[in-house]
Amino acid sequence: MALSVKEALEYLTASHKAHRLAHAYLICGTTGSGKEELARKFAALTLHCSEEVLSSCPPHPDFHRVQPVSKSRRIVIEQVRLLEQILRRSATRTAKIAVIQEADRFALNAANAFLKTLEEPPTGTYLILLTTNPEVVLPAILSRCIRISLRQKEKWQPTQQERSIVAHFNHCLQLSVGTVAQTFQFVRGFQTVLAECKEDASRQAAAELEHCRQHYQNRTDGTWFAERARHSKAMMESVSIHLRHGLITAVKSFLVEGLRVFHLGTTSPDPGVAFLSKVPQETLLQQIELLDRLQCFLASGVNESLALEVFFLEIFSLILRGDFESDGELTSELPLLPS
Repeated sequence: MALSVKEALEYLTASHKAHRLAHAYLICGTTGSGKEELARKFAALTLHCSEEVLSSCPPHPDFHRVQPVSKSRRIVIEQVRLLEQILRRSATRTAKIAVIQEADRFALNAANAFLKTLEEPPTGTYLILLTTNPEVVLPAILSRCIRISLRQKEKWQPTQQERSIVAHFNHCLQLSVGTVAQTFQFVRGFQTVLAECKEDASRQAAAELEHCRQHYQNRTDGTWFAERARHSKAMMESVSIHLRHGLITAVKSFLVEGLRVFHLGTTSPDPGVAFLSKVPQETLLQQIELLDRLQCFLASGVNESLALEVFFLEIFSLILRGDFESDGELTSELPLLPS
């Protein structure tokens, strides 16, 4: 049975009070169902701290994250070995928490190595695995975890950066009479927002690396910190790809909402969606398909700027070629992005 985040947290809280927590949980659900939110709340409960402390710089010494790294978007064996080293050290307080994001993305040798941790977890260690695709997770891993399924929240909430990109896309879409100019304007804005996201992530990664250097360098041999630095660099590549994917997905979700309004024949209070509802269904479907193809091309390692320009030029051009009724009114003023 799928639970809400609140219901799942109540279940975990009751288990915690009864001293009956399992050492590993698999939290699964669609994007926006609250998997990471539940993981943070569980970690805060177990470590007796606030959620803010978990994401502070330096991070909480007993809270650790593992996620796919580099262009392969895989959790690799080096990450598993590093996590094992960290978890084997004594907790600063009562427990250690490790959150494994995208647990369906283990490389095979990494999954096999992780099984050893699942089978013989260090005392006081809790492993939280997150996935949107539980059917892809190795059966051997599934069998060693308590599964918690989350149901979709009523409405997915985009990040501030995703909202900015959608607003910028909507503005350029309605000004696509100068398609080439609007394409370059949008791509510049897209890359500016992405660069800002990367910079924020880079600062956080640097702070975490410095924290590790101060706390662990003298407790291990010299190779550990070098491995940690390589891991941090690979992680930044992965974060960049993840952020880019999220921005494109936000644009796709905006188009899907326009398609939904078109099909239902309803109205939307969002002026941008109202504009999309006048666009032919076939045009919206073609634009969504182009965004799917763009994400596939980017995942294969093609030049980012060139791919964005080619695909969004085609997306904006479809509006020019479409036959739909427009009242000629633009939505809001241009968002605060480069012109």
